Amino acid sequence: MDAILLCMKKQGIRFFSRIKFTNTNIIRFHTKNNFLGLLRSRIDKYDNVLIMAHGSNDSIITPTHDLNRKWEKYITESDADAFSNNFVFAISCLTANKFGGKCVEAGALCYLGYQVEISSLFSVKKLEKSYIPKRVVLHFDTIIKHIFIEELSKAYEEFLTSPISVEVLKERFAFLLEQRIAELPNLSPQEYFEKYQIQLSDQNIKQFISVVTVQVLSLLNDITPRLICIGDPNYISSTFITYAKNDGLASELITERLLNNPFYRLIENEEYKSFLLKKAKF
Repeated sequence: MDAILLCMKKQGIRFFSRIKFTNTNIIRFHTKNNFLGLLRSRIDKYDNVLIMAHGSNDSIITPTHDLNRKWEKYITESDADAFSNNFVFAISCLTANKFGGKCVEAGALCYLGYQVEISSLFSVKKLEKSYIPKRVVLHFDTIIKHIFIEELSKAYEEFLTSPISVEVLKERFAFLLEQRIAELPNLSPQEYFEKYQIQLSDQNIKQFISVVTVQVLSLLNDITPRLICIGDPNYISSTFITYAKNDGLASELITERLLNNPFYRLIENEEYKSFLLKKAKF
């Protein structure tokens, strides 16, 4: 198991469930009970945890059917101990403000999360000009969701299979996301159909896509700096060692590369550094 994923199938974020990890072994949960149960019952330490859910300052939240109360707390600060000795990456609004800090206080080695709301990134209708057809806006929302989960998967799998730090993961994801979105005005109608199964005319692309792309990139420029690391930004995943051994690299070579890795040298938790070294040697 390379990572543990909580991917909630809730209104506004159901598209997250389409994310695919084709090159790594990620166990997936859609509700908290078995997810938290596994985290608390593990014998092994130092897992990677990915959360894709709605969030608030102090908790992971879920929508309700109560007209008087839109949201309720789902995973709270009282659950923070479940993330002890793990790296947590939360694709959730606002949780880096308080919840992530509580996780680190409870023993998480690092928490990567957002300090701001990110939902507007997937709902361009809040940004678009009034003259842009609704159909084009809806198509663009679908495209952004495709790009987001594809580039997240790509960056996260690179993090799991190579010795890059959480800080590099953050930068790589931000770069890939911005690059893909910036390319949208240059795609042809055929490329839109091949990549996203969406019909757009040349006129749609020339008149509207460039305008909406600029707006989304501007929003992304505000959001990206607010994706922050709490805890140790030099954390690297131990899973890369397993992949190196599966590729036939000798333990001696893996150990040498680990000891020369600039992120490994800067890891603050000496117990985790010893764990990595032992895993590389044996």
